[in-house]
Amino acid sequence: MSHGRSVETLSPTLDRRSFLKTTGVAVAGATLGDMLAARQAPAQTKGTNLRILVWSHYVPAYDVWFDKFTKEWGEKNGVKVRVDHIPHLELPARYAAEFAAGAGHDLIYFVGQILTGQYYRNLVDLSDVAEGLGKKYGGWLESSKSAAQVGGAWYAVPDFFISIPVLWRKDLFQTVGMGEPKTWDDLRKTAGQLKAKGHPTGMQFSHCNDANHNWRALMYCYGVKETDPSGQNIAIDSKEMREALKMGKALYDEGMTPEVFSWDDASDNRFLASGVASWIHDAISAFHSTRITNPKVFEQTFVVPEVAGPGGKWNVGEPNVWAVWKFSKNVAGAKEFIQHIADNQKEAMEASLGYNMPFLKDQYKKPMPYLGKDAKLSALQDQEKITAFLGFPGPMTPPAQEVVTTFIVPDMFTKVARGASIEDTMKWGVGEIRRIYAKHKAS
Repeated sequence: MSHGRSVETLSPTLDRRSFLKTTGVAVAGATLGDMLAARQAPAQTKGTNLRILVWSHYVPAYDVWFDKFTKEWGEKNGVKVRVDHIPHLELPARYAAEFAAGAGHDLIYFVGQILTGQYYRNLVDLSDVAEGLGKKYGGWLESSKSAAQVGGAWYAVPDFFISIPVLWRKDLFQTVGMGEPKTWDDLRKTAGQLKAKGHPTGMQFSHCNDANHNWRALMYCYGVKETDPSGQNIAIDSKEMREALKMGKALYDEGMTPEVFSWDDASDNRFLASGVASWIHDAISAFHSTRITNPKVFEQTFVVPEVAGPGGKWNVGEPNVWAVWKFSKNVAGAKEFIQHIADNQKEAMEASLGYNMPFLKDQYKKPMPYLGKDAKLSALQDQEKITAFLGFPGPMTPPAQEVVTTFIVPDMFTKVARGASIEDTMKWGVGEIRRIYAKHKAS
């Protein structure tokens, strides 16, 4: 781990050729990443300001660590740093306001709703930083490109992704003769039996990030493909999607109560901590918060990376990526900071209590920070092998991102749960998705 070491990045007016000329570097075969990694913080960052916009992390201890980390980096490098944390659902509106004004934060953070494809024309190309990090840390997971690249260029740099496993109550499952769940059908049957005992389950039928990734996890495990691998052609109109909707309806009818129609992203956290839930499908922030608020429930709460369906086992993660506005007043400082926090991902993962899952391959060496020393969470050390992102198996293209931000998939599951026919719902949902893709192809 490298503490306090930064690398020089290019100023907005300095291209690769000028950089080579002015530095006089002529080492045969040396890459820009090599040369940048060998240098210290550039003089142009000293005495500058850096404004960072990030979400309010679901593990509060991480925000405490992050704020201290940024303050120390700023003091060492002569940069006055201001960090603004806001709830993740408020971030898209803030991006839109800053874009319209052509002013705001220097370094921004896409989380939940990844809008790299929507804003890339107004973002700084960060390929120099991303490619240098990839070389330094064994390469990027292939999935990282979906959230951060447009046309092969890195307009964002992945920070981490959030895994969304199954959190289940061992003591409650044992009362109906069930052990660790292996399949979605196991979850359905157990929820049905435990609902009768006062312990239902719940997944959000609402407009929130959890609804987007939870129902997609079910879909992908049922073999649903949102698009083809190119991301250009819609593939959701399928038998597999119809079967997934049928399973969603069964999960609701047999194992849930109507409150799930008004749930937000934190509702399932509270549901688990209350002692009522038989199981939830959520990030390990719920696991950690229950440790504090209800230790007895926590003792009986266990984690399964994902359960399988007819189409296999796919967990849907939430990527988090850094981006820099073209109108940023401190592009060099923003790049320096991205490099620095990437160089300290082990410390960041430890501070997040294992919540922050890395995108760089070398960071999956076991034991991983925090996860490797927690018996209940250790299975998540292989989570990258089963993780898919929104739009799977295609990349998160601009139309795929719009499908996410308009909550079409959760709305399809909601319609069926409330009694609409599967065929009518498919006609509506596929029509909405086709309209979005057609609009983007025409633009």
